[in-house]
Amino acid sequence: MKKLTAGLVLWAGLGIAFIGVVPSGLAQTKVTSVEGITEYRLDNGLKVLLFPDNSKPTVTVNVTYLVGSRHEGYGESGMAHLLEHMLFKGTTKREGIMPELTNHGAQFNATTSLDRTNYFETLTAGDENLRWALDMEADRMVNSRVSRKDLDTEMTVVRNEFERGENNPGRVLEERVVATAYLWHNYGRSTIGARSDIEKVPIASGCRLFTGATINPITRC
Repeated sequence: MKKLTAGLVLWAGLGIAFIGVVPSGLAQTKVTSVEGITEYRLDNGLKVLLFPDNSKPTVTVNVTYLVGSRHEGYGESGMAHLLEHMLFKGTTKREGIMPELTNHGAQFNATTSLDRTNYFETLTAGDENLRWALDMEADRMVNSRVSRKDLDTEMTVVRNEFERGENNPGRVLEERVVATAYLWHNYGRSTIGARSDIEKVPIASGCRLFTGATINPITRC
């Protein structure tokens, strides 16, 4: 099993200090600093990029996991993207992620690609908002609920995205060219997945996500 590698990027306004958000007892090591961007490495392997910008009244938290659609097994195409959607549904202590983001006045989104999945939110700069965002991201990666009901509902949303792509000649051409270029590699499969996999995803695949790469197991199903 491939161990998940993750990175955290903070675009911070108003001089928010990174040192104040590191959990107690977790050491941080400064790796390098280039053109105002400083890289830290935590003892748990997390890479942190801090990019302070005092001209902005906002703070952005961007969490990137180096797992994407190329890690999917047979019959699991589209699982990375579907799980990205599911991680907005809620956790064992949060009824819903999207309502909380809205209540904090955040601009937010998430994206899935071949090699990575990322989640980000931009909020008004302040220690309280920064701590909340980091706590929320940690919570939903460990304690997210993946229920059959939510999976069935979100599947139709993802299927609509799939159908929009099928109605776009340029995207269809791109998929065919890439599939031909990577005949024996998962780079040749679209991140959105195949309709048959999207419609028939077993909840077990949603919970363990991939056979060849593992995000911290999500067991609240």
